[in-house]
Amino acid sequence: MPEPKNCASRVGRAGMIARVFRRSWPIAIAVAACSFALYQFDWRKMAVILPTVPVGWLLCMMSIVTILVFAVCAARWIAISRLPWISPVIGRVYCYVAFVIGASIVTPLQLGEVLKVKFAHESGINIGNSTFNVALERILDLATIAAMGVSGLIYVRSGSAFLSLLALILMFSVGLAIPLALQAYVRRLADTSLGQRMKVISGRPIPTSRLAIFGVTTILKWGLTLAAWLLILSAVDVNLTIGQGSLLVGSVTAISILSMIPGGLGVQEISVRAILVGMNVEPGHAEAAAIVLRLFTPVMVVLGLAHLPFLYRISNSTGRTKTNV
Repeated sequence: MPEPKNCASRVGRAGMIARVFRRSWPIAIAVAACSFALYQFDWRKMAVILPTVPVGWLLCMMSIVTILVFAVCAARWIAISRLPWISPVIGRVYCYVAFVIGASIVTPLQLGEVLKVKFAHESGINIGNSTFNVALERILDLATIAAMGVSGLIYVRSGSAFLSLLALILMFSVGLAIPLALQAYVRRLADTSLGQRMKVISGRPIPTSRLAIFGVTTILKWGLTLAAWLLILSAVDVNLTIGQGSLLVGSVTAISILSMIPGGLGVQEISVRAILVGMNVEPGHAEAAAIVLRLFTPVMVVLGLAHLPFLYRISNSTGRTKTNV
C-alpha cells in the first residue's frame, strides 16, 4: 500500500501536468503541425520554386488588400453599430478595427475581436450593444466561411456553377437573417423581463439600410480575401478557379479557427497542401503555395498593430466620440 503522502504528491503532480496541458496544448499542436510540415514538405524542390516568387510584388499586393480589408471592416462596424458617418468617427473606428484584426490573428479562436468591445465603449457605445454586435459580425463571418467552403465543394464535385452560387446565396442569407430573427424575437417577448434585458443588450432594431451595408461589406471582405489568395497562388503557378478558391479559403479558414492555434500556424500549411493536392496540384507547387500564403499573416498582423499609435493620437487630439445608441 502506498503511503498517503506519496499518493498526495502523485495527485499534485498529475494536477499540475493537467493545468500545464490545458494552457499549452495549442502550442503543442502548433509544434506538432509545424514538425509534420517540415518532415512532409519537399524542401529541395521548394528551394527551386521559391526563389522565383516575386516577393516584393506579393508584399505590396498583400499590403494594399490588407488596408482595403481594414477599411471595409471599419465600414461594416460603423453600419452594424449604427454610428454616424462623420470623419472623427470613421478615422477612430478604422484605426481600432485595424488594430483589433491584427490582434485577433495572433490569439486563439481570434479572440482579439473582443477588443472591439473595449474601444467601442470608449467611443460611447453601451458594452452590451457592442458585445451583441461583435457576436453578429462573428456569426455572419462564420456563415460566409461555411458558404464559401460548401459552394466551392459543390462546384469542385459537380462542376455546376448554378448550384454552387445557389448554396452560397442561401447560406449567406441565413447568416444575414439572424439579426432580423433576433429583432423579431425581442419584439415578440415585448414587455417580459427577458425581453427587457435583451432590448438593453441588442439596442434599437437595425435599420434595413444598415443591414444592407453590413451584408455588402461582409461580401467585400471575403471577396478581397479570395482575390488575394488567388493572386498569391498564381505567383507559384497554382491557378485555381473561383470555385476552387472558395473551397480553399473556406476550408482552410475554418480549420485554422477551430484549431485554436494563433494564425493557424502549421495547421494552415498542412491543410492548404492537402486540399491543393486533392485538386490535382503538383505537391511541390502545393507546398510552395502553402509557404507563400503564410506571408499574408505577418503582413496583416504588422499593419494592424501599427495602427495602435494612430488610434491613441486620434484619441488625444479629438477626445472621445460620444454616440447614443
